[in-house]
Amino acid sequence: MKFDRRLLSLLKSHNLLLTLAISAGLLGGLLVVFQARILSSILNSVFLLQNTLPDVKELLIILIVLIILRGGTIWGGEFAAMRLAVRIKTTLREQLSNHLIELGPGYFKQAPNSGGVRTGELIQVLNEGVEALDAYFSQYLPQLALAVLVPLIVLVFILPVDTLSGLVLLFTAPLIPVFMILIGDRANTLTTRQWATLSRMSAHFLDVLQGLTTLKIFGRSKDQVRIIAQIGERYRHTTMGVLRVTFLSALVLEWVAMLSTAVVAVEIGLRLLYSRLTFEQAFFVLLLTPEFYLPLRLLGTRFHAGMAGVAAAGRIFEILETQPNDQDTERLRSPFHLHQEKTHSESVSIEIRNVHFNYSSTEKVLADVTFDIPAGKMTALVGPSGAGKSTIADLLLRFIDT
Repeated sequence: MKFDRRLLSLLKSHNLLLTLAISAGLLGGLLVVFQARILSSILNSVFLLQNTLPDVKELLIILIVLIILRGGTIWGGEFAAMRLAVRIKTTLREQLSNHLIELGPGYFKQAPNSGGVRTGELIQVLNEGVEALDAYFSQYLPQLALAVLVPLIVLVFILPVDTLSGLVLLFTAPLIPVFMILIGDRANTLTTRQWATLSRMSAHFLDVLQGLTTLKIFGRSKDQVRIIAQIGERYRHTTMGVLRVTFLSALVLEWVAMLSTAVVAVEIGLRLLYSRLTFEQAFFVLLLTPEFYLPLRLLGTRFHAGMAGVAAAGRIFEILETQPNDQDTERLRSPFHLHQEKTHSESVSIEIRNVHFNYSSTEKVLADVTFDIPAGKMTALVGPSGAGKSTIADLLLRFIDT
């Protein structure tokens, strides 16, 4: 997955929560090592040294405490990660809302291929688009750090006990990231296509709902039903493509982890058979081997969840990076400089002087238009079709930026 620097920049004011989430995961990794050490010692004492349960009572108490502490670290890490995602989503929604106010209504009047956005697509971005970032910040980013650090911690404790098993883990672990890279490009393309199809379907569906009365009047509603069905079918195909790649990558990662664990189990079993390794050492390594691959496997599953957020982020930042046509956004928000101390009874007149407007270089709509709109009176714009009545109204309401 390609890192988007703009997404990472959202972490600047929330680094503490991300650090807490990663630290909790690291502490959980250490507790797993201690838990495996205590458990292997208990089994060795009871089954080989013929000790009774009272003899290992203290070890059992320590084991129970470690299990409880590990559960606490898992909960704490997930809680910190969820809080991180919630705060970032809230911040991003505020930025989007404020920026859309600065862009003004004219942004929504533009055609999508001219930098505008359809209402249905905007709703999709503000809701599901921002929500898709939840998995990226609460799951993928913390797990990315843990996938590097936790296996290293486990390896540090395995190598002094069994160097051969440690080397097997060291040389098989890179296979999982390699397969993720090979599958990731294809998955990224499909996820981006899926998001684009969903946005297009949402935008078109809302457009149809808003114009349903007109469609019924002219008898064109059934045509739109067929179009929506076609878009829905395309979305189904793209979604199934994403799911196929997701399940394929999960199968490959599980297969690599299972095969690597089997190799370690076989070589440990053979050396245990010929008394080249003690039972306690062998069991300790066997307990830690699945824990070594677990962060890498979790990264593989959360990779696809985070990719949906990255696909949505592209459109989010495209909107945020769109510059208003008029930089004086404060004036445009309140064009008449109204103040709170003024009452609503105060009158505001509108004067239009020498207004020219073209939709294109050849299509001249308004030429030297001048008139007044007195306060407290009804003013009617009268003229033939195409004279520019709607254009004047759009300019006054800032549905068209100049």
